[in-house]
Parts: sequence; structure tokens; C-alpha cells
Amino acid sequence: MKAILTFARGWNALAAARSLGKRGVQIIAGDEYRCSPTSFSRYTIENFLYPNPDQDPAGFLDKLEEVIRRHRVAGEEYVLMPFHKETYLISAHRARFEPLIKFAIPTIEQILQVDDKGVLARLCQQRQLPIPETIVSDSLDEFRQRAVAFNYPAFVKVRRSAAAVGVKRVTNSAEAIHACEEFAHRYQLGDDAIPLLQASVPGEDYCATFLFNHGELATTMTYHNIRTYPVKSGTGVLRETVSEPAMEQTGGALLASLKWHGVAEIDFRWDGLTPTPQLIEVNPRFWGGLTQSVASGWDYPWLLYRLALDGKVPPIVPGDPTIKTETPVVSLLATLTEIIQDDRQMASMRESFEQMRTEFGNGQRMQAVKDFVGRLEQGVDVKGRVELARQLFRDHGHTVSDIWAWHDPLPALGLLYPLAVFLKHGKVSTELLVS
Repeated sequence: MKAILTFARGWNALAAARSLGKRGVQIIAGDEYRCSPTSFSRYTIENFLYPNPDQDPAGFLDKLEEVIRRHRVAGEEYVLMPFHKETYLISAHRARFEPLIKFAIPTIEQILQVDDKGVLARLCQQRQLPIPETIVSDSLDEFRQRAVAFNYPAFVKVRRSAAAVGVKRVTNSAEAIHACEEFAHRYQLGDDAIPLLQASVPGEDYCATFLFNHGELATTMTYHNIRTYPVKSGTGVLRETVSEPAMEQTGGALLASLKWHGVAEIDFRWDGLTPTPQLIEVNPRFWGGLTQSVASGWDYPWLLYRLALDGKVPPIVPGDPTIKTETPVVSLLATLTEIIQDDRQMASMRESFEQMRTEFGNGQRMQAVKDFVGRLEQGVDVKGRVELARQLFRDHGHTVSDIWAWHDPLPALGLLYPLAVFLKHGKVSTELLVS
């Protein structure tokens, strides 16, 4: 029993390695970087490096085929399980791998219907599925013209991106046009990939997850992002399982109409008040919060493994519906950011601090501190801030970590890579941390 996992630096790949490994499946983990979390897992018997799939697709495919052939044993259970956008490349060249190894992924034609946010928006509009007001433009000039009369606030989104990369919140047409032009220049986008403009809708982030067997829904579950990073526009880093049949019905209808095969995750936005959750985007592959699904009893890696081999999905074994999962470090950053942003009296606090510095400079040090404390008590809800902090940090209690596990502790070393990037460049990619 063996499985080849790609994008081994993703926390979702680590979740899959642990899920499959505990069932006796040996893991072969691939990535373009060394020191990925999955490479340190006790269940990983071998690691391999491949070229960047975007920059050298032929080299990636050649390396993957080489590894598949080297580990292939006649009659042995053998499954390929990609975890990021290399899924698209493998799908487009599936005939090359189908004789060598089993896998259950959608066709490239199905992927292209939902991965491009512009194509997806038009598809949803045609099928009257609930999405926010969206402008899909075929040129920069068209974007500029239509942005003037749009309802703000809104988001400018690169049509093919992940993990909140290529997304900017805007409050007027000038900001929208500038963001669109900036993205078009940065990513060298042509008229067939002009960023879309999508209205901001109230509510919170929900992720509906699915497994399909050639157009037939096998199972579905939904989780709610309690915290995201960056706050309000980023990726979920603290999650809980919820029951949301309306989202699952909408997402299931879309995927069934495409005769979907394999896994997918659909983002929704909902305020809990309006009757219809809004469909935001589709991830035609495994999702960042896979740990939440597995911990809640929807063990998608194992279900997909069996689907690839047997052509059917085994029964679901329910888990703890109250469990929460988180991406450590990033979820803490999200909580700290929320604490800071929540207090409407931050301006008063800054003003008090500036006055204290002035008094300090005049030699009135003790009086400066005393006056600052007095102004702080009058202008800032100290008790309310402390209670907010306590509530937010209580959310982190009794969670299951994407990274840490007593039975498999070494993948925590996978944090060394993003931390090294931070030390070298002074910043770290959200996609790298939470993908």
C-alpha cells in the first residue's frame, strides 16, 4: 500500500500523510522545496524534489513519472494524490499516468470551468446560482468603464489565484482601477485574464467540501472559519464544523452539473440572517482546512484513496462534531490582529501616548505617566478589551493542530522553512504558511 503525495509543504498534504499512514499506507512525498512538513513525517518512506510545475512543466512531469515507475510494484495498491495546482498539470496529462498508477481527480475540462473566477462567475450567473454582484471584463478599458458605476466596497481579484494572493479590497472606483492595473502589470495578464470586480458581502467565511464519484455526490461537510489571516480577507486558520445544508445543496448542484470526479471545496460568505449564502469561489482540489474535515470524521484522503482503487467510497465514520482545528502561529497572528482592530478607541490611545511623550520630553516624567493612565481609563474600555482578549484566546483552547501531533512530532520542523524565508526577506507569504 503506497501513495505519492505532491506539494508536501502543504499542511493538507501532512493531514493526508497522517490519515493514510495510520492505515498502513506508505507515503512518498514530493515538493520543489526541501524540509517540507510531510517530509519529516514518520509515515513518509521517501522524499523527492521536482521542478516548479509552472516554470518547468515538462521537467515536473518527467520527474513525477520517474518516481512513479521506480516505486511501482505489480499488484500493489498504488495511488497518486496531488494537493495543489500541479493537479491541473497532472489532469491535463492524465493519459501519461493512468497506465502506471491509480488516481481520482477531475478532468482538466472540469477544472477550467471553476478555477478561473471569471469563468465561474459567468457559469453561476447563467445557472442562477447565488454569487455576489460581479463584473467580468474582457479588457482593461471595459473594467475601467464598468467600475465607475459599481457598488462599493468591493474586491478586485486575480482570476486564477489561491490563499488570498491577488485579492485587494477597494472602497471606490479609483482604488479598483488602480488595483486592477497593478495586478495586470504584476502578473502580466492579458485580456483573457483581466481581474474581476466583486461586491463585498456581509458575513463570515464558510467552506463546503465535497467528494464526487463521476457526477454522483459521495459525501459533503462544511466548516466555518472562526479566524482568517489576513483578517477579513484571508485564509481560514481557526475552524469549526457546522451544518449548512443550503451551501452543500448549492455547491453540490454546481459540481453535479459538471459531472465532477474527486474532491472539491467551495467558499461561501453568509451573515446568518439572509436566506441565501453567497458562493465566492471553487477550489478544484484539496483545501487548506483539510485537518478540520479529517478530525470531524470526513477522512477525505482515505475516502479518495479507496475511490481511486475500488471505484466506490467506503462509509463515513462520524467524529467529534464540536472539534476545532487551527494553523498555529498564523491563527495567533489573526487573533492578535483582531484584538487591535476591534477597539474603536485606538485613536484616543495614540493621542494619549503622544501627549505622554511630550510631557516626558519636558521633564515631567512621573506626572506624564499618571496623566496617561488617567486618560487611558477615560478614553479606552480597558475592561472590555481584556474580556475580548480572553474570549478570543479561549477560542484557541482544545484545538487540533494542523502541524503538531504527539504520534508524529517531527513535521513541526516544517515551520523552519517559512521562518527562514521571514528572516531572509523580512516577510513571509500567507500562501506558504497556510496552503
